[in-house]
Amino acid sequence: MKRNLDGIITQIEELKKYLGQNKNILALYIFGSYGTGHERTTSDIDLAILFRNSPSLFEELEIESGISQIFKRDDIDLVNLNKAPIDICHQVLHTGELLYCTDEIALADFKERVFNIYGDYGITLKKFYDDFMKGLRDKYV
Repeated sequence: MKRNLDGIITQIEELKKYLGQNKNILALYIFGSYGTGHERTTSDIDLAILFRNSPSLFEELEIESGISQIFKRDDIDLVNLNKAPIDICHQVLHTGELLYCTDEIALADFKERVFNIYGDYGITLKKFYDDFMKGLRDKYV
């Protein structure tokens, strides 16, 4: 799905320059409701970042802070794809839009790993989540 990112084009260009200063950043996606027909005025901006090597917590927080300053808003959710659960990685790759990439081959390798693992475990994960949600509904609704 193509997103309407017209309202943040300037920030995206500034973001690309900012990310280019860090050689450990491989790719950045936007996902979630922002820029889609489901966006609301209260929608945050969901970004997913892929690193070459797993960063320190300090480096992650520093990058998130820099991104928040570029967008001039605090409601930026930054997901580290190197650490995220496989279903989140799949969701980002399946529904998100690539904003920045420094190595298409390394990104393709990451995508292949995610799709292979998700293909093997996706049905089991879906059954688990469906059962979990049914249990919550039965208990609390």
